Amino acid sequence: MTAIPTPDEWLANFNATIAEVKAKTEAFQRDLEHSGATEESPDGSLSVTVAPNGSLTNLRIDESAWRGSGAELAGKIMALARRAQRAAAVNVAEAFAPLGSPDSEALHMITGYLPEEEEVDEEPERPGYSFDEPTPQPGSPTPAPPQLGSTPGRVEPPRRPGRPSQDEDDDFGDDDLFSR
Repeated sequence: MTAIPTPDEWLANFNATIAEVKAKTEAFQRDLEHSGATEESPDGSLSVTVAPNGSLTNLRIDESAWRGSGAELAGKIMALARRAQRAAAVNVAEAFAPLGSPDSEALHMITGYLPEEEEVDEEPERPGYSFDEPTPQPGSPTPAPPQLGSTPGRVEPPRRPGRPSQDEDDDFGDDDLFSR
C-alpha cells in the first residue's frame, strides 16, 4: 500500500515537477532556436540556410557557381535546400525528444514528417523547366513550334472551358439578395 503524501510533501513534489518541466521547456526553446541548418555544395560555391521550420533564410551563390546552365544551377540549389530542410527537421526532432517519451504521439507526429534522406549524386537533379532557350543561328530557318498531340503517345492538355451555359449558372439566380 502506498503512503499518502502530506500536503507539504505533495507541494514539494509538485514544485519539483514544475521546475523540471520549466528547465526542459527552456532547453527545448534554446535548442529549437538553433535547429536551422546550412548545406553547402562540395565545391563551396553554393550555400543554403533554412530556419527550423524549413523556410529559406539565406542563399549564397559565388561567381564560380554560374558556370553551366540556369537549369543546372537551379537543380543544385533545390538539392541543397532539400538537404538543409531535412537536417533542420532532424534537429527539431532531436530538440523535442527530451520533452516526451520515445513512443509519445507528439514525437511520432514530428518524426513522421521527416523528409527522406536523398543520395548525393554527382549529377544534379534536372528540374522540369529550363532557363535556356535555343538561340537560332543566323540564316537558319526558325523551327515551327510543336503541335499539341503531334507526338505519338502524348497526352493533350485539358482545354480551358468557355463560359458556363445558362443551366450551369443557375446557382446564381436573378434574385436580388438584398431585396428579401
